[in-house]
Amino acid sequence: MPYCMFFLGTLILVTGLEELQKDRKGFVGYMSIVISLFVLFVYIQDFLMN
Repeated sequence: MPYCMFFLGTLILVTGLEELQKDRKGFVGYMSIVISLFVLFVYIQDFLMN
């Protein structure tokens, strides 16, 4: 499960960065980055607790 959370966070981060590189002024790129940082934060917190 922790590996799945890590790869999910990195996948969403890469997707958000690609959206920003395409110069799309939409909300999707920024929201993807925020969500990926949250998922990675939860992953790190879970990793340190165990």
